[in-house]
Amino acid sequence: MLSKFAKWLFQLPGRLFGPIFRNRLTIFIFFMLIAAGVFSAKRYLRAHQSDDEFVTTTPTDYNRTIQREMPLREAREQCGGPLHDNAGQTWPSSAGYLHQPERLTGTGLHRLTLDNQGNDFAVLVRLETPTAPQQLAEVFIPAAGNFDVKIDSAVEHVMKIKNIKSGCNFRSRAFALGKDSDWRMPLEMHANSGIEFQSISDREF
Repeated sequence: MLSKFAKWLFQLPGRLFGPIFRNRLTIFIFFMLIAAGVFSAKRYLRAHQSDDEFVTTTPTDYNRTIQREMPLREAREQCGGPLHDNAGQTWPSSAGYLHQPERLTGTGLHRLTLDNQGNDFAVLVRLETPTAPQQLAEVFIPAAGNFDVKIDSAVEHVMKIKNIKSGCNFRSRAFALGKDSDWRMPLEMHANSGIEFQSISDREF
């Protein structure tokens, strides 16, 4: 019984493939089907390999992407959306200090007008010095408003602006005012505003 089964098993390939190899047409069709199967398998494996490479090369360090200096148009996509309140408190109805600096004295003080008249959104402005960033003045200015602050013209300052409407944050390069007159600074972040801004994250504001 076992020998009969082994004999039948040995003869099985001939019985299956014998009719195929009897004429040239069936041989041709047989090998064409094998080639098509191999070609399809290669395409399938290549497509899935490309997907894997795409997943591996996608940047995962989101914070590093935000911290780099981005064009302002690209930076808008990283903003957190409108700020409906000030840490649980309603925004003031008029311009004014949210955090007032210590009273400055001396002859080098000049008035700096923070001019938000060109914008249709309110802003939160922080003024600080590069050497002592913790000593800052924080000012709220509504849309189309302005506010005057007194600063020391002999010291460089950095200005940070938060757009209340979009949640975007911007920081200026360090700047110093001249000693001859008062100054008006438009709070506009486009290229022709006269002062260069870069986008920053909430953590850097």
